Amino acid sequence: MGSDLVYDALVLGGGPAGLAAAVQLARFNRSVLVFDGGGGRSSYHQVNHNYLGFPGGISIRDFRRASREQAARLPVAFIDEEAAAVSRQGSCFVARTAAGIQANGRTVVFATGVRDRFPDFPGWESYVGRSIFWCIVCDGYSTRGRRIVVVANDDDGGVTALQFLQFTSHVTVLSNAAQCGVGAKVRGELQARGIRLVEDEIAGVLGHDGILGAVQLKRGGTLEADYLFSLQGSNPASDLAAGLGCERSALGYIVTDMEQRTNVPGVFAAGDVTRDLAHQVATAVHEGITAATTANYSLYAAWQRHERYRE
Repeated sequence: MGSDLVYDALVLGGGPAGLAAAVQLARFNRSVLVFDGGGGRSSYHQVNHNYLGFPGGISIRDFRRASREQAARLPVAFIDEEAAAVSRQGSCFVARTAAGIQANGRTVVFATGVRDRFPDFPGWESYVGRSIFWCIVCDGYSTRGRRIVVVANDDDGGVTALQFLQFTSHVTVLSNAAQCGVGAKVRGELQARGIRLVEDEIAGVLGHDGILGAVQLKRGGTLEADYLFSLQGSNPASDLAAGLGCERSALGYIVTDMEQRTNVPGVFAAGDVTRDLAHQVATAVHEGITAATTANYSLYAAWQRHERYRE
């Protein structure tokens, strides 16, 4: 990218939040550059069944592909790499990739998402979105009457396991750790509701083409399962934002107001990187559009003097 070219907005992340922000900004006739390394939750195999307008569901990869095509029909440019560094230089933000590609922008939208901590075994990626999931809100309904293993090692995970009883009675909790972190009270609730708690680690799985049959345990034996839900948590990809001075929560998520502003003027954030709950495509799209709208207002110099839009 030419070092003298300054975009109205640099969008970091090409998932639902980032693409929604890019489309909306472009429809404000703003010049937009998206950094998209192609990863994140929308790069897996799941079918989204709770986004309105798709009665039969839609593959998240197809959703992302169509959203990017929509953005590409507008004045939106793409760099097919992640931003590796972001800094402030004078009145502009400068983003660089690991390969040294650099771009300048008047505003920045962080839509960098999270990195999930999935169980690590050979070929695990092929199962994610097919029979390994992380979100009861998105995919709990698919488990009706099926055998599920919930990988959890704290009270929050144990409580979520109890919620799966709304869908199926075949629930097992696996700590996937040498020591179990589920407290006595939640353990008692699990036992009282007929949920087995297994204190062991995953050695591998039995399955094919991303379809799970059983979970193999390090101490021997297997747990038969149609689905595995990984509740081992995630790490928000917020380090670049923190480097600009953006406030983060205790869990590392970027803190924003209701209009997706961070505490740094000209910097906005949207999607999973902003909160530890409500990790939904619909939420990401909403926040992306909101961030774009607020960023657009901030680009009107005269309006910046108005109290409502003052940074």
